[in-house]
Amino acid sequence: MNEFIKIVLLFFIYSFIGWLWETIYCSLKARKFVYRGFLVGPYCPIYGFGILSVLYFLEPVKQNIAFLYVLSTILVTVLEYITSYGLEKLFHASWWDYTDVPLNLNGRVALPVSLFWGIACVLIVRVIHPKVLVLEHFLADKFGLILPCILLLMIGSDLIYTLINMQSFKKVISQINVAIEERKQELALTLNEKRDELSNSLSELKNTVSEEISEHKKLKTADRTIWLEELKESPAMKKLLARMSANQKRWIQNYPRFKLKDVKNSIEIQQIINKNEKKPK
Repeated sequence: MNEFIKIVLLFFIYSFIGWLWETIYCSLKARKFVYRGFLVGPYCPIYGFGILSVLYFLEPVKQNIAFLYVLSTILVTVLEYITSYGLEKLFHASWWDYTDVPLNLNGRVALPVSLFWGIACVLIVRVIHPKVLVLEHFLADKFGLILPCILLLMIGSDLIYTLINMQSFKKVISQINVAIEERKQELALTLNEKRDELSNSLSELKNTVSEEISEHKKLKTADRTIWLEELKESPAMKKLLARMSANQKRWIQNYPRFKLKDVKNSIEIQQIINKNEKKPK
């Protein structure tokens, strides 16, 4: 029973530390507060699983820094890949993408990132974990089995809520995606009509080809700069955006590489939602 309490408490402590690290790092990078994590609560389970795996599986080599580093790097890389794959299958969405990072594997993991996590694991095992154990002992002595049970109930409820929330989220995003596709088709039709008008006279086209090409580009650029704003201001889009919860909007705003499977207008969707949030009340 004591080991169960210890594992649960350590899992939540490191899940919170991971959430805190990501939130601080991403907030500084974005120059605004960024609440990380796909769950509602302030914890990122992948960090809890990852650190516990390193602590328990690599216990025999923790005194050998070289072995600890290499094996930690391999272990967390495998875990990150499995987590990315699992989240994609569970939520039909990808939460991060390393395709623009050198030496990546299917965009799920990348060597530079894995090397960094290897260093972090060594630091945690050799420096941070002894101090975390002090906190774990304090919590275990003070609350016993009650706190772990409460925490497990909390994260279980959070996961169920998130799964339900994701289903409604996918429906709204799919409808926004359809609206964007329809607007793009309208824009393409308008551009084609304009091109046909400019091409009616062959002689005129030959004499003014450079002007026509320039005009075509201007029309295309102008439309692209305003069509998202027009779509966002439409009653139908406002109604769709009003159906989204704060947590659903957070997924889009705080995970720039978040993508729903089979939805190809992720960038435009992010722009619409972000513009809607920036609009003064």
